[in-house]
Amino acid sequence: MAEAASSLLSNVPDEWGPKVETASGAATRTLTGPNSIGFNAPSHMALVMLTPQPGREVALNSDKPSQFLAPVGTLEIVPCNADIFARWKVPKENLLLALAPEQLGKLAGLEFERNDFEFRPPSVGHVDEKALLLAHLVKDEIQKGEALNRVYMDSLLTVFSTYLLRNYSTFQDRPASRYRGGLSPKRWRDVQDYIKANIGEQLPVERLALLAGLSPSHFLRAFKKTAGQSPHQYILTARLERAEHLVVTTDLPLSRIAGMAGFANHSHLTASMRRHKFTTPSALRRDHILRRAGTPR
Repeated sequence: MAEAASSLLSNVPDEWGPKVETASGAATRTLTGPNSIGFNAPSHMALVMLTPQPGREVALNSDKPSQFLAPVGTLEIVPCNADIFARWKVPKENLLLALAPEQLGKLAGLEFERNDFEFRPPSVGHVDEKALLLAHLVKDEIQKGEALNRVYMDSLLTVFSTYLLRNYSTFQDRPASRYRGGLSPKRWRDVQDYIKANIGEQLPVERLALLAGLSPSHFLRAFKKTAGQSPHQYILTARLERAEHLVVTTDLPLSRIAGMAGFANHSHLTASMRRHKFTTPSALRRDHILRRAGTPR
């Protein structure tokens, strides 16, 4: 569920757009302007322009702002503790990521076997089409509101963070790993058992990757090769199955069942079940009661 506020994005006004935070970081899709902003970055940040910005002004640790054309897909990176100032003269839409140093360091350790790194921000007006593609995927998920899939969002932020580390940090000169294998039978059982036992909890990619003994990016590829679907798709299916079982075998309130199955609330469960199962928890329970009573529907 999209949140009204995020501690990692506290310097960005809430009225600029919805914010969401997962174990891997935070993101907001903002739409505002003309406007300006300035602060000391409390985390590593990355901004991707979703609309063009003629005459954009940016100053990073400097009293002299650069003025430039920022086309759609322009990527800007603000390292943690950097002083950032930006001004824009027309309304703008962008995606902003905030990545906690400790979490990003942990990811770097898993991906590159060392957690000390520095970002190398691109030049002003630099366009990155892959970052733009990832930004649109994150934006689309944020806009789902209560129907947002937190496991999928966590996966997207993990992928985005890894992409930034590989291409805009001191890791960029290191050769990319060629790991392409799936999960071993034992690791696959361990992951399945963990998901089943913790289906009502948040299941961040990093935790599942550690269980499998892989880096997050390797885990995402290995999981899909083994299961034939991504972790967020697999977990959503497992949560719906748990919810269906509880709906027809217990008299528990549907709001409680939603929480036990890992959904944000009753409406989130209802929306997910309607989209993927073409029914609702209320209809499922009613039909089950009627069948048990032998009453024609």
